[in-house]
Amino acid sequence: MFPYTETVQSFDLPKIGEAAKETIIAPFTFDILRSPEELEKERKRAVDQILAVLDFDSGVREKTNNRLFDLKIAIVRIIGDSSSDSVRNSIKRTVSREISENALNVLLNRPNLLDDAMLQADALLDKGISAVLLVPDVKRLTELRSLYNTSFEQHLFYTQKFVSLLRDSIETTVSAEEIPVKEVALENCIKRLRNVRKFDDEALNTIYELLFAYCRPNVKVNGAATMQRRQKAIQDVLEISGKVIKDTEIMRIHQEVTPEVIQKLKSLQIALDKMGNVHEKRKVKAGNAGRLLLMLLPLLFAVFYIVRFDRKLMNNSKHLLALAVLLCLQFLLIRVTLMIAPRLFAGMNEVTSIVPQYLTPLATGSILASILFGIELSFIFTLLVSIFFGMIMGFDHFFFVYAFLGGIIACFMGRNIRYRMHFFKIIPPVIMIYIVVISLWHIIGFKMSIVTLFQNYGLSLLSVIASIFLALMVTPVFERLFDITTDMTLVELSDMNHPILKRLSIEAAGTYNHSVLVGNLAESAAQKIGANPLLARVASYYHDIGKIEKADYFVENCLTVDRSRHTKLAPSMSALIICSHVKDGVELARKYLVPKVIQDIIMQHHGTSTVSFFYEKALEQDQHKQVQPEDFAYQGPIPQTREAAIIMLADSVEAASRSLGTSSPKLLRELVKKIIRDKFLSSQLDQSDLTLRDLDEIVEGFMPVLQGIFHSRIEYPSRDKGA
Repeated sequence: MFPYTETVQSFDLPKIGEAAKETIIAPFTFDILRSPEELEKERKRAVDQILAVLDFDSGVREKTNNRLFDLKIAIVRIIGDSSSDSVRNSIKRTVSREISENALNVLLNRPNLLDDAMLQADALLDKGISAVLLVPDVKRLTELRSLYNTSFEQHLFYTQKFVSLLRDSIETTVSAEEIPVKEVALENCIKRLRNVRKFDDEALNTIYELLFAYCRPNVKVNGAATMQRRQKAIQDVLEISGKVIKDTEIMRIHQEVTPEVIQKLKSLQIALDKMGNVHEKRKVKAGNAGRLLLMLLPLLFAVFYIVRFDRKLMNNSKHLLALAVLLCLQFLLIRVTLMIAPRLFAGMNEVTSIVPQYLTPLATGSILASILFGIELSFIFTLLVSIFFGMIMGFDHFFFVYAFLGGIIACFMGRNIRYRMHFFKIIPPVIMIYIVVISLWHIIGFKMSIVTLFQNYGLSLLSVIASIFLALMVTPVFERLFDITTDMTLVELSDMNHPILKRLSIEAAGTYNHSVLVGNLAESAAQKIGANPLLARVASYYHDIGKIEKADYFVENCLTVDRSRHTKLAPSMSALIICSHVKDGVELARKYLVPKVIQDIIMQHHGTSTVSFFYEKALEQDQHKQVQPEDFAYQGPIPQTREAAIIMLADSVEAASRSLGTSSPKLLRELVKKIIRDKFLSSQLDQSDLTLRDLDEIVEGFMPVLQGIFHSRIEYPSRDKGA
């Protein structure tokens, strides 16, 4: 199948002119590379074909004309009778800086020569005067120096007959001789004028002196543009001069070896070397592709899980960013530890088999993921980290198992953390898993001394402790940067000695008691439907803090229910005051650094419902039918989470139950169902992700708390005073 493979895998390069000792056939199609000499020759040829780029400066012509015109005015002033002797002498001194006194005297006697000089200068500059002499070689330069009696210091060896002239953004190809240097241009000009009879030697010398003094070169070589074009020409020269097709004869035995054959054989050898390197690179690339795929699979699974089952996280860009940052942080911890740890224990490795990789704080990310995002996502996170760790450790399955099992236990323990001290409860179970895995590794395969075994146990313990402290330090940072509220923060906020709750209990005692009862109701309902009961309870404590600002305008804070504060107010004004407690509550929450998740619930707990009491009152007083429900409605938005919806329902149920005046379970249940039905029908629950089954469960969650609030008491018999 491959008849010539052995022939071309290895061959001795023959010498030019000798007879070939073997026949070589091309095993595959390959490019014929130019020899270094040929490549250099082609590049030089390409460079030689590039024309020099010359820039034409149009401004020089105008400046020269202006200077000559100024000279003409000066001559006229000297000749004129109106100027004083002192003025004339001053002008003469100025002019004599440019031209000789002899030329000045000629111009004073023959001022028309200045007009002739101006015409010649304009013509010369219109055609162009080069700043650099372009000559093909040294011989020509010597001839020109002798001819014009000038050194021509500014010269450039240039073999082309043409140049590329760039004038007013238009590029044209012109003869190099058409743009002479100043000396040549002036000499040619004087030769032409010599044929005109009116110009004697005195006139010609004066015109020459004027042109030499006032004309400046207006064409310069653009070295940068020329070099850029030459570089491109060099780059455009192909290193390939042809192709050898597969199965073509490269060299026949006994025939003379030519330079072309040598170049083909050299090109074949280079192609064979590249094929060997490509084979090795393909192995590496295949390995890298496998590693990448191994990492991408759990990553894609994580993306699928978030898109399919965690829409709340999917719609929160800050939380997604936090997850990505956490993953990068854990990867960075692994890399840094694996770089530093071996150096720390380099001396110890010579004596024992201690493994410094056990020092890697693998559990940090798992703990944080469990606290910040929940246990399900933390499992996927742990899988990603474990695969990454196993890959770094040379695809050792032991290190994958070690990282994965420890991470899973850390996830389970992290989900129940509500106090800072709970972090340290993670240490025993995780270190026990690490010890078991290390011991099994010792028993099954890698034999270690007892000393080394316990040293590895110690490193694992240090890694768990490091993970705990890192998680403790990083958690508040993630909470603040990415607006994430953990159970630890919620527990801290549930402290009734919190400044804002303390104010609420003193300045709005009725609202405070109402909030506590709402918290009990919301917590019970949240437990029933699998929402966050801690968030529901704590957010309930804060949902009405805005009433502090105008506590006396809310009925629960009044000693009587006659609404005396509102008797002198229009219903619309009363409704405005009632509705304002939502905005005031959000502002107070921001002032006291209450987390955003609770701020959102404060904003949403009334949705867009109407302040019905004052709306009905306004309807009674409205004679012109101008009352609009929107004027008596809260600004919303409606609840966006299950916890916010539960608090809305608990708030309404607690307030309405106060006016029921009975402890009958049946009536309480009917009241709760009616309130929930009204909220549902008024579309207040549309965006809260609550199902109809959830609503039934919420009723069951509210009932035990309500019955506890309104339970009946036995009537104790009173004693007669005389007894």
